[in-house]
Amino acid sequence: MRWCFVYHDPEPASAAWTLPRGFAAALQAEGVELWNVPFLDPSQVVLPSCEELKRRQIDVMLVFYAGRSEALERELLRIRQGTDLLLVNELGDEPQTRHLNAVRVQLSHLSLSPDAASVAHWQALGAHCAWFTHWADTALFHPPQASAAERPVFVVTTMGRRRYHRLLQLVLGGRYQNRRCTGEENTRFYGRGQVAFQYARWGEVTRRVFEAAACGCCVLTNALPAHTRLDELLPPDQAALYYCGTWSLLVQLWRLARRPRWREQVAAEGQRRVLACHTQQARARALIKAVQTLPERLTGAASTALPSL
Repeated sequence: MRWCFVYHDPEPASAAWTLPRGFAAALQAEGVELWNVPFLDPSQVVLPSCEELKRRQIDVMLVFYAGRSEALERELLRIRQGTDLLLVNELGDEPQTRHLNAVRVQLSHLSLSPDAASVAHWQALGAHCAWFTHWADTALFHPPQASAAERPVFVVTTMGRRRYHRLLQLVLGGRYQNRRCTGEENTRFYGRGQVAFQYARWGEVTRRVFEAAACGCCVLTNALPAHTRLDELLPPDQAALYYCGTWSLLVQLWRLARRPRWREQVAAEGQRRVLACHTQQARARALIKAVQTLPERLTGAASTALPSL
């Protein structure tokens, strides 16, 4: 199959890793013939003509974008009306962006959401939506060369000044580091940490838990509602640790400090699960299979009522 991959790229001249570029490489590694069509400004999106898409014999258009762009929606409507290719939209940072995604869901043959509750929401409205939760791109987030014993920092995080930051500073002092990282800095930073701390302020599954686990950290994050299904992906006290409030966080920190061998076992199991099931290659394979097995009733050019823009 031939795919056209549309995604937002605010720095097209840069050769640095971005999530869409990493996913494009994963699709190509799985044998997809890919035409990348990045756009710079979400307010001025211009996609290829229907004639060009037909000339290139494009079968699937995959769109990665977090947020709402009316210009993108208009272009996708034009393509739905003028071609019979399959349109797949990845819905970005749901649940916090769910209210921005209604039009793209209606335009799609298949929508992909990282949030299990959002999937249920769209399915209840009649959309074909699949759970496509976050992953670690192993081109960037991978096990460091250092052993677990060579990790000098007890707790690391890249969350910035969110809740619990000040508490961790007061309790741990120099054994806690909070730093914004880009590119390969992430791998080096996580490679120095024994525990990766995360606070999901929206009650969402965050990408960072997979990325930190891939780098060999023991993940410590706030407990999420059952509908997020995070504990299915990283079971408590087996592949990650969870806290629910200040006292619970302090207890978990005490357990992690007092039981280094167990901490390393949890880190190793979390890393094993992520590298086995939650990488860019795993998601690329899952998406290809989902597209290939779409019900026939969903693949017609006029299979659903399209929105008016």
